[in-house]
Amino acid sequence: MSLNFHSAFSSITIIANYCFIAMTNVENLLQSRKIIFVFVALLITVFSVSLPLSRVLKRDSEIAGILERTCNLDFCIQYALIAAENGYYPCYNCPEGQIFLHVGEVWKYGQTCNGVSGRYPNGLPFKNLFFQPQFYGNQQACLIEEKLKIYAYPALPECLKRNIKLIRPPGNKIDR
Repeated sequence: MSLNFHSAFSSITIIANYCFIAMTNVENLLQSRKIIFVFVALLITVFSVSLPLSRVLKRDSEIAGILERTCNLDFCIQYALIAAENGYYPCYNCPEGQIFLHVGEVWKYGQTCNGVSGRYPNGLPFKNLFFQPQFYGNQQACLIEEKLKIYAYPALPECLKRNIKLIRPPGNKIDR
């Protein structure tokens, strides 16, 4: 079953709640441009890529769970691990186990409250990746940002151009 009005409305409700949380935190007020970008990305996802209803409901349920939990960590980062060189990278969502990425394409989205050295004390998982912070905020806001980007991944031009259609970035084993 494809995305319908009810799931689109549900998605917009979730993003509205997220915007409220981010805007009520003074530190996140500066992130309003990024929030608008996420909102636009969500609209593109809703109206241009037909996500299965089960994926939309799963995403919205997971975000609702994040909103219900109390997170007391104030400084966290939502990041992407990006391909630094053209080449084959491990793919946890591909039948072949690897995928060709071009420079600048996303391998994984994540979040950490311990910085890059705390999250990856022994270095990044693979040598041809770089750590790109994309959003700063409390743990709750970063978890939601990560979730939105993972679920919006199928709408990215880099994903749309491939023969194999991934439901999440190659380095994300699950939807988080």
